[in-house]
Amino acid sequence: MNLRPAFLVIAATASLLLGATAVQADEATPPKPGQEYCKENPQKCEEARANRKEFCTANPEKCKEQREQMKARRAEMQEKCKADPQKCEQMKQEMRQRRDEMKAKCKADPAKCDQMKQEMREKYKGMHGSGQGKSGQGTSGQGQPDKTN
Repeated sequence: MNLRPAFLVIAATASLLLGATAVQADEATPPKPGQEYCKENPQKCEEARANRKEFCTANPEKCKEQREQMKARRAEMQEKCKADPQKCEQMKQEMRQRRDEMKAKCKADPAKCDQMKQEMREKYKGMHGSGQGKSGQGTSGQGQPDKTN
């Protein structure tokens, strides 16, 4: 199953928060979530990259627009984190906690989790149309693949 809508929101927010925190960190930059996922799932990552490349070849303007939107969001989040690093760290912690809670719920009841995922997909389709391209495209627009079951 495709978790694209929920993953896009989580991945975009996480990458913005993690990117802003990494700029402030004095230590070595930890690997990005997409890089960790790709180490664990190299086949899915390669497939997602191929899908994204195919989509961008067919829709160069849409790809460019998505890249620009992500750059703008990232810059905005970095400015917010520079202005209030404590709030930024708090938001990251809350996001981690929500993600961990959701993982625990999904592990406890996979059927309910699958149902929630399907509902989110339908909600996303209702808001955004049919999505990207014919195959649902497996990336968030920044090289981070969707998680699929």
